[in-house]
Amino acid sequence: MSLNFALIQPYLPMFWGGLAVTLQVTGCSLVLAFALGFVVAVLKVLPCRPLRLALDLYTSVFRGVPLIVLLFMAYFATPQLTGYKITMFAAGVLTLGLNGSATISEAVRGGIEGVDRGQYDAAKALSVPYVPTMAHIIIPQALRSLVPALVNEVITVLKSSALVSVIGLMDLMRAAESIQAFTYRAFEPFFVAAIIYYVIVMALSALGRLWERALRR
Repeated sequence: MSLNFALIQPYLPMFWGGLAVTLQVTGCSLVLAFALGFVVAVLKVLPCRPLRLALDLYTSVFRGVPLIVLLFMAYFATPQLTGYKITMFAAGVLTLGLNGSATISEAVRGGIEGVDRGQYDAAKALSVPYVPTMAHIIIPQALRSLVPALVNEVITVLKSSALVSVIGLMDLMRAAESIQAFTYRAFEPFFVAAIIYYVIVMALSALGRLWERALRR
């Protein structure tokens, strides 16, 4: 076994550039996923069966189809259907965001339905409208049980962002692949990429535990 990490030292700027792209894709995807996921979850608990069936279909599609298939459809099929050439970054954010929103919506819906029914009745007795009831009474209580699931989804989106490399976006994974092609060394660049992903995931896990303790207090 022969390892030589010095060979990849000149390519470290590629790692940092790829990491910046990975964080941008992850951040934008999470904004879309959380915003849409919470909206879908709130709409799902409304007493409207047709709306709930439509939203159930939405979540089942994005949870049931492999992410890489959705990514290929977003990037390669969109120009065929619309005549518009979507960028690699936009395709990655759209795919990861919509897929993440389906998972988040189910987690949030479960948390909302887990809140005691008396909270709804009390708000209704005080003539509190539906939206303020959800925003200020129900969802804050549901969040306490949702933190582990939400943090896990953040980590999942971060790791899934590596798939954007297959459509050519120069993220952290694509940077490692390029360095492998330049140096003819596979272990070193992929090991460095793995360490970077691991450090970020551990940092997110630690932040999640701090958030959970803060909510408990």
